[in-house]
Amino acid sequence: MAERITDDLWRLDIPLVGNPLKNLNSYLILGKRCLLIDTGFRQPACREAMERQLTEIGVDRDRLDIFLTHLHSDHTGLAPELIRPGCRIFIGRTDGAGMAGYQDPAVWRAMYAEYREEGFSQAEMEVLWNSNPAQNAGPPPCGDYVYLEDGDILTYGGRSLRCILTPGHTPGHLCLYEPERAWLFSGDHILFHITPNICRWRGVADSLGDYLASLKRVRDLPVSLLLPAHRTETGTLRKRAEELEAHHGRRVENALETVRKEPGLTAYDIAGRMAWSIRCRNWAEFPLTQKFFAVGEAMAHLDYLAARGQILRRKAGEHYRYFAAPGDIL
Repeated sequence: MAERITDDLWRLDIPLVGNPLKNLNSYLILGKRCLLIDTGFRQPACREAMERQLTEIGVDRDRLDIFLTHLHSDHTGLAPELIRPGCRIFIGRTDGAGMAGYQDPAVWRAMYAEYREEGFSQAEMEVLWNSNPAQNAGPPPCGDYVYLEDGDILTYGGRSLRCILTPGHTPGHLCLYEPERAWLFSGDHILFHITPNICRWRGVADSLGDYLASLKRVRDLPVSLLLPAHRTETGTLRKRAEELEAHHGRRVENALETVRKEPGLTAYDIAGRMAWSIRCRNWAEFPLTQKFFAVGEAMAHLDYLAARGQILRRKAGEHYRYFAAPGDIL
């Protein structure tokens, strides 16, 4: 059911069935033209919930534009089918340029080949090919995206919304900030109850370093209403940014300690030895899609350490393996 937050702002509850994220918070700003922020997977449950709630609110679909905080399928999947002629889909230029590749099977084959080099088995990759919603529930090809840059302004409901580039979770993630009421639509940059997944991205040397810099960029903004894309808000922006920084600091230390104690492990092996907040007794019990995200996050933390000269990544046979840098001792 849609929730009215203010006279001109609604939260739409979009279920992510079978996904540990549980739901997407899609936000709707009312005005002469309306702006919908993020859409859900291209799946029946998301589609039904979105259509029903837009109808309940009484949105004029011919005057509805869409803003996508980033390219992940749970945020973008329904956008092309929701849009009407003359309406627009906004996305940051960096992530927008990556949208076509994100839906290209060749790009996913190349990504899975890289994950094989980091320790996954071929059998695991074949299962993921048919079951990964990030790959299979995204939007169909669409040439109607309007690209945005850091600092661009969108005006809806008489409100000026400033785009803030916050790379890390994806290379071109954008938040929207409305300074008059101090609203921050934080997408997946700032989440409560769960932590945003930070993984390795092709062409990005240090995703985690980018994310930590992006946290610093927003943490001192005056914010009276923080609007995350998943779960609910339960604290202040600055405190949560500090908690997320501390969380990744602990995870970096966890990865470094593992490499020091057991040199020559793959990223897959290292992820299996790191601490994760998931209800599984051991690595073998992790659902495969969660292994995929955990290894991606482990890789981002290993890249962070490599960028600071603390570990080395070396190809040995068909896999990359990780070692403490010379002179780095316990």
